[in-house]
Amino acid sequence: MKETSGTNKQDCMSLRDPPYDPPSVSELQEVLLTDRKPTGHVNQVWPNLYIGNEVAARDKGLLHSLGITHILNAAHGRPAPGASTSFCVNTGPRFYRDMKVDYYGVEADDAIDFILSPFFYPTARYIRAALAMGGRVFVHCLMGVSRSATLVLAFLMIVEGLKLREAVTAVRPHRDICPNPGFLQQLRSLDMSLERERRRRHQAQTLGHLAQQEETLSLTELRNILWTNRKPVAPVNQVWPNLYIGDVSVARDKAALSSLGVTHILNAAAGRHRINTGLQFYSDLQVEYLGVEAADHPEFNLQPFFSSAAQFIDSALKKEGKVFVHCAMGVSRSGALVLAYLMICQGLSLVEAITAVRLNRDIGPNSGFLEQLRQLELSLDPQSRQISEEEHATSLSPVK
Repeated sequence: MKETSGTNKQDCMSLRDPPYDPPSVSELQEVLLTDRKPTGHVNQVWPNLYIGNEVAARDKGLLHSLGITHILNAAHGRPAPGASTSFCVNTGPRFYRDMKVDYYGVEADDAIDFILSPFFYPTARYIRAALAMGGRVFVHCLMGVSRSATLVLAFLMIVEGLKLREAVTAVRPHRDICPNPGFLQQLRSLDMSLERERRRRHQAQTLGHLAQQEETLSLTELRNILWTNRKPVAPVNQVWPNLYIGDVSVARDKAALSSLGVTHILNAAAGRHRINTGLQFYSDLQVEYLGVEAADHPEFNLQPFFSSAAQFIDSALKKEGKVFVHCAMGVSRSGALVLAYLMICQGLSLVEAITAVRLNRDIGPNSGFLEQLRQLELSLDPQSRQISEEEHATSLSPVK
């Protein structure tokens, strides 16, 4: 008994450890650039998970010999008209139509200022589902060094629970990778976010706040996640591939919506006395509109709108649309509806959904909405959610 008590005390003390500080970009670059060796066109870097370049991506004989069942192209897209060089790999499902493979294309630039983080969770879940089915996944970009490597590192961190340094250490003996500094910084942010979540879960388990089979956090714990290390909120942010959260200023700025390529608008603050836009307001834009007349008040019941909002978003994204979800500030009502979508249609837990969104935007659903999201999580059968998630992940092909 004395030994158990000491262990519990030690666990509680660990909660007061200094904040996790992942390796800096310069430290990571030093690791990545030391003792580099040529590693060829394709390498297995994790069981049944391969990273490679365009040469391997276009060599169907090689892919067949490796038993590849899933291809994740991190450089999907067509070359710009008149461009002398192309940094994309224009393959796609049609290119592989004579092979039995599932294709997932990500249109990413290997640029320091390109925001790749919205693709971290979708691609991680795609890889996880493929591997769980006994598949073999080939992740590539142009060189198989930066974009593809970043997505594989994110998978190892999100799904396999590795810290950033551990993920780099796991991949590097098998392939020479080197994500650009912007991608490394985004991986650092993911690393910190995941570590904070691990500590919160550990704390909740230590203090007895979680039942053995229940992982829904308390309102206090959820608020702590949402309100820790907050940053100024921009008018609009992409929080998931082709899914944006923003405020009223963007909702009324038709030029901004057009420049983003928005095809669907979900107004979480609709109504005559709130943000009274609607289809008539957007009559000169080719957009679909859904209005939810919600008040940003803890006593307002937003839960009846979770399913319809999730279906609206999911249908739009499956049609390769771009969805803009907004309320007045883009923090509470819109944040709650996007979290509900991620839970219902993407199979994320509430904490996973919050973590995914906070990589790109600070949201803060009020306490009433948080409690309703907790109840939503309790209502979603974990087994059904997992089946739905794997079916959705394996069928994901955001670019055809």
